[in-house]
Amino acid sequence: MVTKTEKSVIDITEIKNRQLTGSMATIISILLLAIVITVLSFVFKASTTFKFLACMSAITVLFIALILLLGDKYLKYTLVIPSAVVLFAVTIVPVAFLLIMSFTDVKLMNFKGKWKYVGFDNYVHFFTNDSLFLQAFIRTLEYTIVALIIQLIIGMLLALLLQKKFKGRNIVSSFLVIPVMTCPIVIAMLWKSMLNSDNGVINNILRLIGMNEVHWLTNEPLGIFRIIPFAGDYIIKFLNGNIGFLTILIVNTWQWTPFVFLMLMAGLSALSPEPYEAAIVDGANKWKIFRYVTLPLLKPVINVVIIMRLIDLMKVYDQIYALFGDNITMRTLNIHIFAIGLTNQDYGKGSALSVIVLVFIILLTKTLMTINENIGEKR
Repeated sequence: MVTKTEKSVIDITEIKNRQLTGSMATIISILLLAIVITVLSFVFKASTTFKFLACMSAITVLFIALILLLGDKYLKYTLVIPSAVVLFAVTIVPVAFLLIMSFTDVKLMNFKGKWKYVGFDNYVHFFTNDSLFLQAFIRTLEYTIVALIIQLIIGMLLALLLQKKFKGRNIVSSFLVIPVMTCPIVIAMLWKSMLNSDNGVINNILRLIGMNEVHWLTNEPLGIFRIIPFAGDYIIKFLNGNIGFLTILIVNTWQWTPFVFLMLMAGLSALSPEPYEAAIVDGANKWKIFRYVTLPLLKPVINVVIIMRLIDLMKVYDQIYALFGDNITMRTLNIHIFAIGLTNQDYGKGSALSVIVLVFIILLTKTLMTINENIGEKR
């Protein structure tokens, strides 16, 4: 015998199933109509706007159908689908296209024609026939590591200093973040004007205090390296011991050290006071507290800062180009990609160099993270 309650539950379930079936039938009908309209728009060569709207309508109806079909049980996964599709479209597809181009001989003249497959010739070219590649590689690596170390040290010092409460701390912090909020190209043009050899503010100040002017926007050797016996000439010639390299370090450090400061300051503010109180009770001095308490607790934040700044330093282009243009003595890997891929319009070699830079960033990030973890374990 079926009770009234059970019968009511069965009736409600049947009604829901009928409603779902009816909704699904409607959705499938609309989906088929949208697909037909989309196909016809491409067959009869409709306007780009109409094609786009037809495709978006079909995708939207398909998404609604998936929600109804999968139900509440898989709703959290279903709602991720649009973001996953967009992410796939703007990352995976371009990377795949880049990889395909890197194995072909494609230039402006044959871009719409047949692409000749050349295997790894584009990659081999940079290690055998491109004399500027090794210089740009060394310059990029040196620039990335030196700038990262300088910014971490200064950012940590600022965070430790401004962690203490004093009058005007908020005002100082607000002024410090102004460079981060400014466009990098604007920063570069500002510094280029200030560093002008003839009437720049920096050289005018140096003249006022009785010092010689400095040609900041040239590749003149740094005097400090000239006095180093044996290694001085090598550093100047092969390791960018010149004024121009110092200039790009100063400009990038001035703009992005406040970002490092903000990240580390936020990390310090979130640390629990108990470990510090225990260290003080044990008689630890300030240096030991910083080395054995602050740094280990701040390690996750430091790792994030290293990754973010490393990626940003590796892909810097606008600042250096605004300061020096396509000067081969200041050319980094990204500017080299621009010169080959866009200026010379050799898209195959430009794509290959982009892949090389991508692999280089991954390896460098992994190496620095491993070194950082090993240092933390030794502590």
